[in-house]
Amino acid sequence: MMVKQRIFITGGSGYIGSAIIEQATAQGYEVYGISRNETSDARLTGLGAVPVRGDLHSLDVLREQSAHADIVMHLADPMAANHHMPYEERIRIDDAAVEAIGAGLEGSNKPLVVTSGTLVVAATGAETDETSPLWEKPLNDRIVCEQNNLKLCEKGVKVSVIRLAPFVYGRGASGVGLFMKMYSNMKGVSYVEPGDVFTSAVHVEDAASLYILAAQKAKAGDIFNGVSSTNVTFRQLSEVMGDVLGLPVQSVPFDTAASRWGEFYALFLSTENRASGAKAMRELGWEPNKVGIIEDVKCGSYVSLTESLKGSTVA
Repeated sequence: MMVKQRIFITGGSGYIGSAIIEQATAQGYEVYGISRNETSDARLTGLGAVPVRGDLHSLDVLREQSAHADIVMHLADPMAANHHMPYEERIRIDDAAVEAIGAGLEGSNKPLVVTSGTLVVAATGAETDETSPLWEKPLNDRIVCEQNNLKLCEKGVKVSVIRLAPFVYGRGASGVGLFMKMYSNMKGVSYVEPGDVFTSAVHVEDAASLYILAAQKAKAGDIFNGVSSTNVTFRQLSEVMGDVLGLPVQSVPFDTAASRWGEFYALFLSTENRASGAKAMRELGWEPNKVGIIEDVKCGSYVSLTESLKGSTVA
């Protein structure tokens, strides 16, 4: 009887991690996931994974589980539990966790797939790729974690990086859902003028398939953009949200956006990102095929969220 390959995943009960587990178990993998509490235990068990109690501070657990795994995927973000955490602390926690994972994998040449973001790359007005120059002053310091994670290649770990699009969408959740809830509470949708800045997007299920392909096929040090669309503007996305929610849509100056949402979100909503996913398609055989972000908001997985938000507004 063929022995199943074992995946150890951090962030497995989260948005993307859940989709990865669904696809991995369907492909015959045995999945173990780090779990902070009973709620996560139930979530992982329901997905067909084996929960392992711990978190990113549980360095011995991370080391031991990685040593027993054939593949490790790191998606957990320290900021998920504390959005006000200083970014320096996020880097410290992530580095320690990945160092522990690396200690379990050292010298094995086993795959470790880690998570970054395409917003580390500077805008050019055209599509960018994984070799494009980085921002001199990025929105955050995520690139530091990426670069530190890649150093494990020197210790015999096959590290590859998935740089996710700013908008990972689908299943009626993630950032799109959060913005829709925020706009519903504000009784209006706003975009940072003039709103013609392009952003990148990828469906959560397409992103999940990319992680698995990277684990199967990527070489040590490979970086891949997890992006299926680069041709949607913030204005288009705002207008479709306003249309389905029945809310007015307006342009606001950057300073107004910063005062309403904070400077980070104002920058996020006004920063161009057109990161091409062509490398992943070419080298890994990635075939993103899910519904586009505009269509998903208009008539796909966000319909039930829209109805609930409109219902609460009426109530």
